[in-house]
Amino acid sequence: MMSVCGEISIDSCYTLEELMKRTGLKRDAMRTARRKGLRVIYRHNRGYVLGRDWLSYLDMQAKADSAEVVNGHE
Repeated sequence: MMSVCGEISIDSCYTLEELMKRTGLKRDAMRTARRKGLRVIYRHNRGYVLGRDWLSYLDMQAKADSAEVVNGHE
């Protein structure tokens, strides 16, 4: 069963293509996310992201953004 567009479940695994569809991110934005710490698992020439890793990445980025605002680097 397909989830609602945009929904990322903590206990699911997504191909990079599926994650991009669900998040609306394009290829360059996904590359940036990987460079900034998003964990991608490569198996059999395909990239996968666990839902919990995506949600952790978002949390990490939100904390980094908050720290920049607090430190005056907005």
